[in-house]
Parts: sequence; structure tokens; C-alpha cells
Amino acid sequence: MSDGLLKLLTVLASFLAGLCLLLGCAYGKEVPSKCVVIDKGIHRLFLYKDGKVIESYAVSLGIDSVSPKRRKGDKSTPEGSYYVTYKKSESRFYKFLGLSYPNNVDAWLGLRTRLVSSREYRSIANAISAGGSPPACTSLGSSIGIHGGGVYRNNGKYMMRDWTEGCIAMDNQAMDVIYSFCDVGDMVIILNSRHQFFDMMRPFGTPLVIDKTSEPGRKRKKYISELGLFTVFGQALLRLREGTDYSRSIEISLFGKGTSRPPSYVVFDRNADGKLGFGDKQTGSFGTAKGMKNPYERLLAELKKALRKGRLLACPEK
Repeated sequence: MSDGLLKLLTVLASFLAGLCLLLGCAYGKEVPSKCVVIDKGIHRLFLYKDGKVIESYAVSLGIDSVSPKRRKGDKSTPEGSYYVTYKKSESRFYKFLGLSYPNNVDAWLGLRTRLVSSREYRSIANAISAGGSPPACTSLGSSIGIHGGGVYRNNGKYMMRDWTEGCIAMDNQAMDVIYSFCDVGDMVIILNSRHQFFDMMRPFGTPLVIDKTSEPGRKRKKYISELGLFTVFGQALLRLREGTDYSRSIEISLFGKGTSRPPSYVVFDRNADGKLGFGDKQTGSFGTAKGMKNPYERLLAELKKALRKGRLLACPEK
């Protein structure tokens, strides 16, 4: 078999795998009718029902309010797609909604950095698959949730805005509303809109495979993850690649108003900088973007907006 034909078949197989994932997301478990979205970048929690915001509240985050949670004791609030694992009417800080941290992506990243073993990774993945609470005994940390206690806390010298160990806190009156709104199993999306596009999306990508690429004198790995989002232009499949050599790339396929046809627009951003430059590619067009000067930048803006609205095409990993 010639190298050219092999490359073509590899590309085709990759596309079909991505299409199958998107079809599974779109028709297996669609966007939930209600969800909670927390934007760390603006310290705000939103309650969504049927695609519309019905309430919005200020929140407090972990003492390290910028970084995504990676390990026990880092005092960071996680980022990703979670679900409510349990409800507790009385707790140390008023009421409490337990969240499914760590999820599969957290475990995947922990495995890559050797914070968890393969056995611990499988234990977390199995718990998430069963819709239960992940194990609390790993180096990734646990007991993350939403609770009351106030947006600001007095530490004896001054009022602190971000004071938790990694949870999301709010005023007790707001917590009453959220506690009544949420049921066990409901989706909770935690994102940071101040991140660059790749970092904003990565916590939501389903881990796929590890590519091993041989080069003269050394080996390197590339990690691949995918996620689907529903935008005003239709359903989009994002493929994120990152290497152990710090390389990154983004590939986006837009399927318009349906997934039964080939994508109407495909873009490959080889260095994931959010701009089209040398070595980048784009084909096709989408909706009102025909003839648009910067269709890729417009699409990125819509994808960010879709994530902020909880428009993931896959429910939390269960």
C-alpha cells in the first residue's frame, strides 16, 4: 500500500470516528433541559432552563481562583463537566450539593502527570460510568461541591472574596434557590471564560487516544480529546491535540443543521492560537459566514458562547 493511500485512509478513519462521536452526542444524549453553569472568569453562577437563564448569582471560589484543580490541597476550583452526586440539607457551610469531581478528564490528566495510577484511573472512570461518586482517596482531591456560607468571609483582618478549599460558595439565600433547582444527576458546567480558547475547551474534551510519533533520536506523544457543541450555525466537533513537546492544535468540523452530511466547514489551526496563519487550513463555509472576512474567529466566538450556555452535545460522563 502506498504512503499516499495509507494517509488518505487514516484521515478518512479519523473523520468517521469523529462523526460517530458527534452522532452519539447529538442523538444519544442531547443538551439537557436544565443545568448549572459557573464561570470562574466572572465569578458568576447561572441557572439554565430550556436554554434560557432564569437566575444568576455571585459566587466565591477556591483561594487559587484562576488555576483549574489538579491535585489535593491546591485550593483550586475544578473546571469541566460534572453532575450532582448528592444533596445535603445541613452541612458545615449551610446546604451542600456534591459534585462528581474528579471526572474522567481530571483522571486522564492525573494519569498523564503520574498523580494517579492506572488502577486509580480505572476506579474513577468506573464510578463516573455508573453515575456515582468518584473515589475520595486519590491525589486528585475530593469533596468538591456548591454550598452556602457567603460570597465574602472575614479572615480576622479583612473580607476575602475567594476563600474556599476549592468549592463554590454563595450567600445562603441564593443557595436555597440552587438547592431546590438541582436534582441528583443534573449537569454542572464549570468554565473559565478568561482562558485562551484551547485551555477553556480542554476540560470538556473526551479523552481518545495517545499518538506516539517517532522522530530521529527521540519519541514524543500527542494526546487527543474531542467534544461537541451546539451553536447557532449547527453542531460542531472539536478535536484538540497536545504533545509532550508543548505543541498544540485545534481541528473543528461544523456540520450545519444536521450531521447526515459531510461537514460544511472544516478548519485546522496547527498551533492553536485562534488565528489562521502559515500552515493552517480551512475549507467550506457556514451559514451567514459566507464571504465573511474572519469566519474562524467568528466560529470561535460562537463556540465560547455555546459553552457558556451549557450547550454541550454530551451529558456528563455516566
